Amino acid sequence: MQISQDTHSATRQSDANGYTKINTAMLLAFINRLLGATRGIDNELNIEVSKLKATLERSASDDELITQIKQVERQVMLQPNVLSDTLKIADSAVSQAATSLINLLQHDPKLTAELQLVLAEPKATAVAVLQTKVQSLFCIYHSAIKNLKETNNDNNIAATVHKKICDDLQRLINELDFAGGFGSNLKKIRQRLLEGIDGHELVNICLQIINNIIEGAREERMASKTFLNSIVEELNNIAYKFDNSLIDSNNINKKQISLLANLKERIDILELDISTSDNLAETKLHVQQGLEIISSSIQQQQQLLQEKLLLEQQIQAVQAQLEQLKKETLLHTQRLEAQQHKLYLDSLTQVYNRTALDERFKLEFKRWQRYKTNTTIAMVDIDHFKNINDSFGHIAGDKALKIVARALQKSIKSSDFIARFGGEEFVLLLADVAPSEIQVMLDKLRNTIKNIPFRFKGKQISITISIGVTQFSLDDNEIVDPFERADKALYEAKSSGRDKVIIRI
Repeated sequence: MQISQDTHSATRQSDANGYTKINTAMLLAFINRLLGATRGIDNELNIEVSKLKATLERSASDDELITQIKQVERQVMLQPNVLSDTLKIADSAVSQAATSLINLLQHDPKLTAELQLVLAEPKATAVAVLQTKVQSLFCIYHSAIKNLKETNNDNNIAATVHKKICDDLQRLINELDFAGGFGSNLKKIRQRLLEGIDGHELVNICLQIINNIIEGAREERMASKTFLNSIVEELNNIAYKFDNSLIDSNNINKKQISLLANLKERIDILELDISTSDNLAETKLHVQQGLEIISSSIQQQQQLLQEKLLLEQQIQAVQAQLEQLKKETLLHTQRLEAQQHKLYLDSLTQVYNRTALDERFKLEFKRWQRYKTNTTIAMVDIDHFKNINDSFGHIAGDKALKIVARALQKSIKSSDFIARFGGEEFVLLLADVAPSEIQVMLDKLRNTIKNIPFRFKGKQISITISIGVTQFSLDDNEIVDPFERADKALYEAKSSGRDKVIIRI
């Protein structure tokens, strides 16, 4: 009996060692596939996965292995999946650019009609659709520039049109958030736009931006696809383990039922033999055979219990894996929400961007239509901003934008809203401000900006702002009405000497 138990223990130890080797081989194969799937997405993730592979290969301790697995998990959850948001931002930027170009090409009905068709197209939900829209817009831009050249003897684009296009391109770049090489390329293009380009370079710049947008979106799509495929593979792996566990559980239950049935049958036979036998020696033989059968059945039952215990551990491991996947999904959701918020921020000033302004403005207009609250729209423009760029460089200009944005943000309530409208312009949406309080409030804000001690490379730079203000009115039938009124008030403030607040309600 003892020899049988020792042999059985050795067999189980051998099976366990074999099982461990098989699991290690499977894990190494999975890690190799994971390395192939994630190659080019994130260097840090590749490094951590490679470390995990090395840890497995040198048969490290369980604690070290678990620590390295957690490092890989952390890197996986840091991978953003922002393709849909990037498409939304890019599509909105295309629509804004088309709208701006319509305003500039009112004298050209053909190009205006083509732009209207671009605006009428459904929102882009795939890179190919976005590529078509961007290419259409680029062709229209190219035609507009060509027409302007033909009507201008010196072959220069009109200064206002040129500036408007450059500003639109800068805003488009600011609203995009590509990582890696494409993000760096767009930042370099933005720097060239800030430094100034001539009309001959503009088409090439547009083409570069389009290419970077398309390739950046394609790269993010591939990264997202790879990431999702890895999650699907992990879920399939869990499902496979779970199915096998169910099969093993059913087999164990069947074996136990069969074992108990056989044991009961043997005991019944033994009982019958004993009761019907008159021979003592024969009875002893029957009893001895019965005891051997019972002993064998007990050993088989112990083996089944061990298998059942191992199966329960496997099921617990699958449950833990599912719980971890649930936590990872929650973390990934939170990461996406943070990324969504980031996509609505101006990358330079860290206040909201034009896309966020468009959505908030629509919301505030609907709210006003329902509740008739005092909602104030203030357009803020930094005076002589071009002189700052020309005299001190674009680094000083960027610093001035950041300082003004930060000061404006600190001066408004948490319920108010600030966004960079483009270039050196900001828009404030102020809630519950009575018309009689607007002048005092915004004059205080204007003086706050004026008194900021701004020095750059040892030189004092004076910053002032002009503000055009309005409120929603009963005569406003469309969202553009109050916005145009605020824009006209801003123009009046700048044309009448700057550093002023002009209110038109």
